Amino acid sequence: MTNSTHKGERVGIGLLGCGTMGGEIALAVASRAIENARVVALFDEYAERASRLAETLEPTPAVYRTMDDLLTDQDVSIVVECAAPAAVAAHATAVLSEGRSLLTLSSGALADTGLFESMIRIAAENRCDILIPSGALGGIDAIRSVRDLLQSVTLTSTKPPAAFSGAPGFAKWEGVGIAEATVLYEGPAGDAVALFPANVNVAATLSVAGIGPRKTVMKVVADPASPGNVHEISASGEFGEFTFRLVNRPHIRNPRTSHMAVLSAIETLRTYCDRGPRIGT
Repeated sequence: MTNSTHKGERVGIGLLGCGTMGGEIALAVASRAIENARVVALFDEYAERASRLAETLEPTPAVYRTMDDLLTDQDVSIVVECAAPAAVAAHATAVLSEGRSLLTLSSGALADTGLFESMIRIAAENRCDILIPSGALGGIDAIRSVRDLLQSVTLTSTKPPAAFSGAPGFAKWEGVGIAEATVLYEGPAGDAVALFPANVNVAATLSVAGIGPRKTVMKVVADPASPGNVHEISASGEFGEFTFRLVNRPHIRNPRTSHMAVLSAIETLRTYCDRGPRIGT
């Protein structure tokens, strides 16, 4: 189902994940920042979290115990995933098989090219959409425009050390004072996603927009002097070359993600649900 088939009805949203990101999106819809949408269904593996969010919304959405139950709700036109890459792996194909569109924030899951190809095929068969916000990363429209001419893409992501705490790739630095910029990882973007799953969704988004997770180079840096979550893209090819640098502030309630990632998800959903001009590639 694309936004051309909404026929003026408010788009029914099912939220998969009701933490910080899910809550921000639900509140944006409730405040009519996205005018042509309504949150009708919630699911979170922690049922209390979904119930707490439901109580803050008017009208109160249904809270479901499983994703299978949520997908029986015929008012759900699009599922917005705000959980984790594991949730995409577990539920994306079921969502698309039911003909529901999917907006996924955990784009790190898409570094699994087999999963992503399966999602694309199922979405085409069921005439529904897959939406992947740019997140904390700008320049995705430029990457998409020149993807067939790209020869190299490098992403350098720099964050304060605390932002990496708990990541598998940060294990040997846990409890160690990092006094200067330290390279934690440099190599294929697909491997970076596995090592830093809560931090580098941007790598997966850049990869699927461009030359793939094996050819895209990712550099992860911990720097106590970093002014925020800093992402730098350098790309070159037959078209020429370009460089983008974004300095994003961490989200006030979830320092592992950027505030811009929340805003990007809301804007992507607004573009899908609301009428009006579509600006950018």
